Amino acid sequence: MGIYDREYYRGERGGPSWAGLTSSWCNILIVINVAVFVAVWALRIDQESLYSWFAASPAGIFRQGRIWQLLTATFLHDQDHVWHIAGNMLFLYFIGREVEALYGGKDFLAFYLAAGIVSTFCWAVVAFFDHGGRMIGASGAVLGVVTLYTLYYPKREILFMGFIPTPMWLLLTIYLVWPLLSEGRGGQVGQEGRIAWESHLAGAAFAVAFKHFDLRWSRLVGGRIGRPRLKVVSPPRYEPARPRTPVSNRGETVGAMTPSISVIPEDQLDARLDEVLAKIAREGRDGLTEDERKVLQEASRRARDRRADRL
Repeated sequence: MGIYDREYYRGERGGPSWAGLTSSWCNILIVINVAVFVAVWALRIDQESLYSWFAASPAGIFRQGRIWQLLTATFLHDQDHVWHIAGNMLFLYFIGREVEALYGGKDFLAFYLAAGIVSTFCWAVVAFFDHGGRMIGASGAVLGVVTLYTLYYPKREILFMGFIPTPMWLLLTIYLVWPLLSEGRGGQVGQEGRIAWESHLAGAAFAVAFKHFDLRWSRLVGGRIGRPRLKVVSPPRYEPARPRTPVSNRGETVGAMTPSISVIPEDQLDARLDEVLAKIAREGRDGLTEDERKVLQEASRRARDRRADRL
């Protein structure tokens, strides 16, 4: 998660923005899903041909090598059940933006796509040995987003069915258990309209692993390619050789020079900031050390300096 991808800096270099509608990757994903749904309906695209190429199926993925189905199936929704896409997009809009604010746009996008691929793959493996069929829908990826949010805010309440205050942990439990009790009713479509509960569970499990092992894209890839590790964050301390605590003419004790956060190179500060923000997400701001607070202050100062330079 780079410094230009954070909330306080997005006004200058924030990613794609089309008149505010797509000011975040979460909104862009919603626009893509809705656009595909409307296009299939408006253009009267033959669903059998469309699904044979882009819906997930064990035969297509494992026998015909159509591995793109692991991702494309996530952007297709049942044309006969508008609540299929409406429910997914509502959850993505209200909860996805919160998760994106926690992780930043690029890490959120990488998580969403990975959750979609993993959940679809797990469904395909089970379907290969069991029921076969096809699957479409973003439910696996969206359940991953909801699970990740719940891991941070399990007691936060949301209005279930629009008017029942329900804590996130209970809402997540309902949405994970309900498909197991309602086989064959539609939703994330598998064989003959069955709900692909395997995909839901896989998306939730991926979210748990993502948070537990800190599988952020910026840490796994950004930390290895073109960015130093976090071990060196400041120059070595300078210690006078002799005497150890010299006294000035005014009687003031002169100690060792204290390293300053302000001398950290930009790339090292960026990496250090990743760790500090991840700690805030895990433990809150109260758990920060003095040095970690200085890292936040220095990052903010440099951001303000860049703004002033552009004015």
